[in-house]
Amino acid sequence: MTTVYTKWRFRPEQEERARDNLDNVHLYPTAVPIRKAAARLNTHNDFAVKYQATDLARMMEPSLQTKVQQLGDLDLAILVSLTAGQHCMFSSDPPWTRDLRNELRLSCTDVFGLQAAVIDCSPNTTVDDFSEMLLVDDVENFEDAPEWRGDPIDLRGLSPSRGHSPGRHGKLGNTLDDRRIANVVIAHQFDRANSSVQTQALELLRTKRIFTRTSMHVAPKSFIFMVVLSKPEARLGHHLNDMFAMSHFHMTEDGFPHLEGLADSSVNSVFSAEEVKQLRTMAEQVRLTGEIAEYLHNIVVFARLNRYIKGGITAAATRHLRALAMALAPLHGLSYVTPSLVALACRKVYPHRLILATAETERSLQWGSDPQALKNILQGMSIEDVIEDVLSSVETPL
Repeated sequence: MTTVYTKWRFRPEQEERARDNLDNVHLYPTAVPIRKAAARLNTHNDFAVKYQATDLARMMEPSLQTKVQQLGDLDLAILVSLTAGQHCMFSSDPPWTRDLRNELRLSCTDVFGLQAAVIDCSPNTTVDDFSEMLLVDDVENFEDAPEWRGDPIDLRGLSPSRGHSPGRHGKLGNTLDDRRIANVVIAHQFDRANSSVQTQALELLRTKRIFTRTSMHVAPKSFIFMVVLSKPEARLGHHLNDMFAMSHFHMTEDGFPHLEGLADSSVNSVFSAEEVKQLRTMAEQVRLTGEIAEYLHNIVVFARLNRYIKGGITAAATRHLRALAMALAPLHGLSYVTPSLVALACRKVYPHRLILATAETERSLQWGSDPQALKNILQGMSIEDVIEDVLSSVETPL
């Protein structure tokens, strides 16, 4: 994949264009707040002053602005998931997926104060194994939970054995399981899990609850399920795949700040539950004008009619596109959705969903197209290229 799809930041050419056109700076796709770019453009004080006059000054507290500006790509992806209340899929080059898994866990604990359950999946993982590893000890505060920095495969050691689960024993020796589903579940190489385990995960995401051999467990309100794929091109089952609002590819050259000890782990850098709730409230209050709603609808229509796309433009994807665009707005200091936010959301919502057409399935074959000519046209087209083709085909509202 190319940088444009993996970065949440201003690209160099966008910074240059931002200098030349201050009035339209919000039109350029970015997920790191524009203020961060303004700080880098310190020679243009009018840019920073103009930015301070935007909705962000009214919507977000200065301390929250500072925290958002300091986030890395993975931290920001998690924050977008929490703000939108949607699940996320991550991938990287195969040798680095284990480091990616550990980086996500450290980000959840160090930046957002969330207790994460890490599951290492394989074809031999059973439904019982999966259900057990979702659960963590129920503690009053996350800070009271035992600290864990070992290999995530040792997570099972944190969970009490079935014969000694921390519950209340009845007269007949039955045990009531007092554990709970973790706030965040990180499923490593979940695409390798068998269909039964993936079906169990689908049931969890749909109903927000799961049954074990001893009791029923309900997911917390802020429950987020993250998947780390074994390789970028891997896919989950069709229905489960559609439950994930967005996907993010982490480039190895971006590093792993938390694992490498480069991230700020001070108290001031931690997002509280109230701050995340504040961002969610802002996202719910974001305005979506008729022109932007039409633009979003046109993107969906053009994607469904695009000759390069065979499938993947589902109703759930459209809902996720709308939710993600609205969640990105407060992180940019805006109380409304811009066309660039919709385009950025498209680049995150569709990559793990789209099914590209082949020379055998391209629809113009029905009207007599030459298969060899189609093969030449489709050759070399990636999902990212197709998304850009769709976006360039739709007229952007002024």
